[in-house]
Order: sequence, then C-alpha cells, then structure tokens
Amino acid sequence: MPVCEGCGTRTDDAHVQRRARRLELAAKYRPASVRVLFLDGAPPARPEDYFYAATADRSIRSLSARMYFDELVKCMGTGLPPNPDEESALAEFQKRQFFLAYAIECPFEEQADPQGALRRFAPNAMKRAQSDYAPSYVVPLSSSTTDLIRLFGLVGWGDRLILNSGGPFVDPYLGDPTKQATFGTGYGERIKKLLAGLP
Repeated sequence: MPVCEGCGTRTDDAHVQRRARRLELAAKYRPASVRVLFLDGAPPARPEDYFYAATADRSIRSLSARMYFDELVKCMGTGLPPNPDEESALAEFQKRQFFLAYAIECPFEEQADPQGALRRFAPNAMKRAQSDYAPSYVVPLSSSTTDLIRLFGLVGWGDRLILNSGGPFVDPYLGDPTKQATFGTGYGERIKKLLAGLP
C-alpha cells in the first residue's frame, strides 16, 4: 500500500488520486505570487465541497461548503451576488493574489488520528508556507490551526498573521445561515476589513 505524501497515511491508490485531483484543481487558481495565504486544517471529505472545485450548479455543494466558499469570496471586498459564478470568483481570488491551502492535504475523515496527523504534518505545513507560498500574510481558518499560530510565531512570522482576537477565524454555524446571521459569526467581512488596512 502506498503512503500518501499529503497526510502520511498508508492507504490505497484511490486516496492518492483524490489528493492529486485536489492539487490539480488548486494549481489552476494558484497565483504566481501569494499575497494572502488562507490556511485551513484539512480539505472537506466530499470532492464536490472542495473550495477549488468550481461548479455552475452550486446545489451539488453542501450548504456549509457553499457558505465557506462565500465567506472566503467576501474577503476580496467585492459584492457577492446570491448565486456567484464560481469560476469568475476563483479567478478574481487568484488575481487578488489570495490562495487557500491546508495544513494536511487530505480530509480529517480519512485519518485514523486527525489531531496526530496535524501535529506530525505541522512542520511540513510551515515549510510549505515559508518556501512554496512565501505569502505576505497568513489567515488561519478553523480551530484546527490554533497550534500552527504558535509555530508561526516561533519562526518569526507572527507579524504576518491576520488573527481573530489572537486565534484563527472560526464560524461554528457554517451550514446554518439563520444562526450565522443571528450570532454574526461569518468572518468574510471581518477579514476583508483587516486586509483593507494592510500595506
């Protein structure tokens, strides 16, 4: 059985091919120079929910994946129509030199020990951020990136972090638009304002 380079799991060919497909989709929209790196813990399990899997029929994405997509698009500061053209939104995301990457490149659902995988791959994630992406700024997303914030500080990148009260940006109500609106947990607008004030 092969070992996946994206998560370290001894797995089957299908797992490796799914990772390769995600990398291929992301590469299409990767800017030549990354200004803002959005860093999440791991990609979603459903291929249709992957951020870079642009679709004309948004109903194939889960509700939480559509909301996640929309929050990241809001970070650009452009008005978001109710049903955005995802190809155009991703092209603009690229044009703004924004890029979304993951600490581990395979879904947590495919890991026997997700937290262990994240701890093991934290140094790899840091190296990728520093050498492969070399962004001006890093925006940690989801609670799974909390430990990475400390590591960024240890390597002298604390001033590049865009944080939410010292931590990552987390929306516990992705998938529940009513609660998201009630409690104001959407982070796209907040990130947009923070990015607007940067050089």
